Amino acid sequence: MRIARLGLLAVMGVGVLVLAACDRVTPGADTSLPPPLPDGVTVVIDDWDGPARLGVGQTMAVTLSSNFDWQIAVLPDHLELLGTETGPTDTAQRDGGATGGASWFVFHLKAVAVGEGDLVLVEAPGWEPERQMQTVVVPVRVEP
Repeated sequence: MRIARLGLLAVMGVGVLVLAACDRVTPGADTSLPPPLPDGVTVVIDDWDGPARLGVGQTMAVTLSSNFDWQIAVLPDHLELLGTETGPTDTAQRDGGATGGASWFVFHLKAVAVGEGDLVLVEAPGWEPERQMQTVVVPVRVEP
């Protein structure tokens, strides 16, 4: 009985060592994951300092990060939403070494007509979308 217990403990110890060796995140390494940015005009909210100016037919990407979800509350008539992307901001989240944390969001837009208007984005928990945490207003001017 005693030998069986020692054998079980040895197997458990080896299992823990194997799992520890499988860690895909190297401490101290840069583990950030930036959002993908397409060709064309890109508006990055963190670095943004004025209205976005586009020509008809040009595309832009608005990128944000958050622990919650970003949604478009107001899309001006002169813009078309081409798609959205989201993903983790850290390799530990992507590789399964961490749960929770921030995600990046990218809204891909195309200027379809001349005009001016505000693109309004809201941040809210996915399970409580009516509880808006933050609102970002991006003035967009589309010129011929």
